[in-house]
Amino acid sequence: MVDKELNKQALSIIMDIRKAEKSGDRIPLYKMTHIEARNAYLAMRESLSPPPPKVYQVKNFVINKNNAEIPLRYYRGAQHKKGHILPITVFFHGGGWVIGDLDTHDVVCRQLAKLGNFDVISIEYRMGPENPFPAAVDDAIASIEWVKSNKLGLPINNSRITVCGDSAGGNLAAVCCINSKINFGPSIIYQALIYPATHMGSNYPSKSKYDGYILSKKLMQWFQEKYIPKSNNNSIYNDWRVSPICSDQLSNLPPSLVIVAGCDPLKDEGLAYAKKLKKFGNDSEIISFEGQIHGFLTMGARINDTEKLINIVAKKINTALES
Repeated sequence: MVDKELNKQALSIIMDIRKAEKSGDRIPLYKMTHIEARNAYLAMRESLSPPPPKVYQVKNFVINKNNAEIPLRYYRGAQHKKGHILPITVFFHGGGWVIGDLDTHDVVCRQLAKLGNFDVISIEYRMGPENPFPAAVDDAIASIEWVKSNKLGLPINNSRITVCGDSAGGNLAAVCCINSKINFGPSIIYQALIYPATHMGSNYPSKSKYDGYILSKKLMQWFQEKYIPKSNNNSIYNDWRVSPICSDQLSNLPPSLVIVAGCDPLKDEGLAYAKKLKKFGNDSEIISFEGQIHGFLTMGARINDTEKLINIVAKKINTALES
């Protein structure tokens, strides 16, 4: 453990978690069933998130794709009128492709809509173990195509699409950009990847150095086993739909913002992905929040850097959409 590197507010959360686990008041997620873990994750997000900001409109939809129902949630900020035609940011929540939903990241999406010159659509993709890989990827790609078709007549400019996601959601956002290039899918203008998972089964130094700071090796293994079918989990780690860093089709991708947390097990693979995007000739910006922990995007009630992070993401997306 390298507690001395942590931001004081982040360390306070880590200390509370350790205390609760030592007393038995909290059970690690990897010791739970996936249903128990989902409920625990939602409760934790609710306890760490600030009050939801008011927005002009929040509307739920369900679309039918891939023989499955995909819930979506549409947000319009209070600064925009009903009839305005706005660009759209498609948001994918984190949670290891096993936990998380529209509610765990509702406050984040509201904050982005409040700050953005764009609307937000959050995607509740299918997850493991009920629906293992590639269900989440299929749903993410289908959601981009659905936004492009705009069959419900939302007041959006569906030729101005950006993507954003944290952790596993950052993975899906990156995969959508690669897919659109390879398969001539809808054009994506910009990708904002917040501490993204980019290299499944990897062993970067940060995974050992920051093991246990929200993410642990045991928890990541728990996620992987539920997301990847056991019959072929080792061979599939190099599939770009699982590990976008393994793609050989990384040129001519949308400009990217890759945000990493300084004390996050996923830091090194996020940095490696951003550097590889640059190597392939893409515009790729890296911002590191030193001392921060994985998941701080949804910890705004206790971590001041969360507001800074959300402001940066909204500003960068606004700038990309204006160009």
